[in-house]
Amino acid sequence: MKQYILTLALFLVSTVLSFGQAPATFTNMKFYHLDVEVSLDKSYIKGNAKCEFVAVKENVTQLSLDLADQLKVSKVDGASSFEQKDNKLIVKLSGDPLKKEQRSEITVHYEGEPPVITSNNGVKKGLIYDTHGKKNNLVIASVCYPNGGYLWFPCKRGLGDKVDSIYVDITIQDTMVTEVFMNPKTKKEEAKEMPIIAVSNGKLEAIQKLENEKKKQYQWRHRHRIAPHHVLLAISNFMKAESEFKGRGYGFPINFYLFPEKLKESSSMMRRVPEIMTCLTNTFGPYPYKDEGFNVTQVGINLGMDGMPTQTNVLLEDMKGVHMYMVVHQMASMWFGNHISPKKWQDAWITEALATYAEAMWQEYKRGLTVYQIILDEKEYFEGGKLYLANRKDYSEERLSKKGMYAIHMLRGIMSDVYFFQTLKAITSGKRMEGEWSKTYLSTENFRKIAEYYASENIEVDYQYFFDQWIRGEYYPTYHISYSINNGSVSLNVVQKELESQPSIFTMPYKIEIELEDGTLIKETINTNQRDEVFNETNQYFEIPVNGTVKDVRFDPDNWIFKDLKYVRKVENDRFALEDFEITTSNHRRKAQIKYNVPKKQDIRIELFEVADGISLMEDKSIEVQEYKKESGEQIHNLKIPLGYSSRGVYKIVVTGKGETFTKILRLKRIKEIF
Repeated sequence: MKQYILTLALFLVSTVLSFGQAPATFTNMKFYHLDVEVSLDKSYIKGNAKCEFVAVKENVTQLSLDLADQLKVSKVDGASSFEQKDNKLIVKLSGDPLKKEQRSEITVHYEGEPPVITSNNGVKKGLIYDTHGKKNNLVIASVCYPNGGYLWFPCKRGLGDKVDSIYVDITIQDTMVTEVFMNPKTKKEEAKEMPIIAVSNGKLEAIQKLENEKKKQYQWRHRHRIAPHHVLLAISNFMKAESEFKGRGYGFPINFYLFPEKLKESSSMMRRVPEIMTCLTNTFGPYPYKDEGFNVTQVGINLGMDGMPTQTNVLLEDMKGVHMYMVVHQMASMWFGNHISPKKWQDAWITEALATYAEAMWQEYKRGLTVYQIILDEKEYFEGGKLYLANRKDYSEERLSKKGMYAIHMLRGIMSDVYFFQTLKAITSGKRMEGEWSKTYLSTENFRKIAEYYASENIEVDYQYFFDQWIRGEYYPTYHISYSINNGSVSLNVVQKELESQPSIFTMPYKIEIELEDGTLIKETINTNQRDEVFNETNQYFEIPVNGTVKDVRFDPDNWIFKDLKYVRKVENDRFALEDFEITTSNHRRKAQIKYNVPKKQDIRIELFEVADGISLMEDKSIEVQEYKKESGEQIHNLKIPLGYSSRGVYKIVVTGKGETFTKILRLKRIKEIF
């Protein structure tokens, strides 16, 4: 067991990041045909794997594959000899050396007990045998993401050597089990004999009953490029529930393979998946495997993540409606992750970021931008660390998912919706992709260039500054905003804290919203991403012309910059300024402390508002008022936000003195699940 734990540690740290073409093998894999028999009595697999490949240089004499040592190779058709050692299968090819671009094939015959790698927290990788339900019915599933295909079949692991297609033939005993489940039509419990079936990628084209044997062979065909760890094998007494997606001019089946006893609790998710598919096709473009359909499979196994995106099929531990985000996240990986993969391990942030961003897009699709912003709030990431990494040891799935999601959100903000969604759809359709395997792999640099191309329709743009700051840089900006109202203009002062890390100063475009007394909204965007020195200073001044009486000025009102906004300060009389003003929060922002120094005696008013969400609350609502007469010197006051841990909301603290008003927005996220 100790050996397995160590192996998984190396597996997670190194192989999850091993993107790009496999080094020094001089072959590219083109096709796998797996013909395997899986035992239902014990953990055992026997079969053969036909591997077609092409030489990428002259005089190729051998092929290197990955295969767990526990799976013993008995012979290799097409080989003069082979050696199996250290989870590698080195095959010396028979016949003359291969010429460049020459295609060849071998067939590997193997069998054994597939190894299961187990971590300290109980997450298993490999071909997992488990049980489900009161009767402990068998379930088998290949849990191989991010790089474990070799744990059950010979392959070249990693994203860098996808095959053009794969055939998977799975032979199992022809077995029936009795299952009791609630019939949704009659709403009564029924007992029914159900077969144990086998599920894989793509389309099930045939089920062959083998003569003279009580066995069935399930023949699955997937005719798209695929990496080994996205190859699926799942076996159980699955109930198949059918649905359908109808898009613009096309449609395809959506099938659910689930445990019969879980039919009722899964009904909500099954209703939603076609809607989620609509949302994601609107976001990313047509589903890349629409000719073969889409499946969701329940395996009841601890996957160690929010599901697993095997190609054309999402694996979930369960299909409860409260886990809707899991299926959204993994469905998004069909576009970015499966269909379009990271060019190098440093580009992995794109996959994680867009899958997480899809969760927010789903909420925007269902409930609008207000709820979209709530999802962003839930994913805030204030830790350090880059998205494009120099060292593999710095890899953090949380950072890539959360910080990456906000980077995608901000890119949308600076591009506009039209160009942003054009960019995503262009990538998934293969437009303007550069380099080898251009329609399969995406680099960070190419992502930037495609975004620039579509955003440069009317004016040429350069997003190098954005990628340098948010993808290759660390942390986030901290702002202090002050403004005063003059005759015909608003004087805006933006003070940014200088960081010791890179970048030291962020140069994001500022979106300003000015509300006039008559209700008119003036929206301005100040582009600070220029090379001009004024835009690279920590203290910046801007004049915004207005025609009318100003009621309020808001900095980045729609939260398009990931930031720490200390306050927005309205200045009316400099002679009565408060010094060392600071609002700090604790207890998940549910407690606030206001500190300041009063050089000149004055009355101070502190008011707490619940901010209108436009749904349940149409106008800001005053929650608490604290008034202090003739204060002077250093002062500390406290507020408690009346919001439980299972709720979320937006609140505003307004501190008013004789000469100025400070405003701070507090976005409170839910920190306790309500289910």
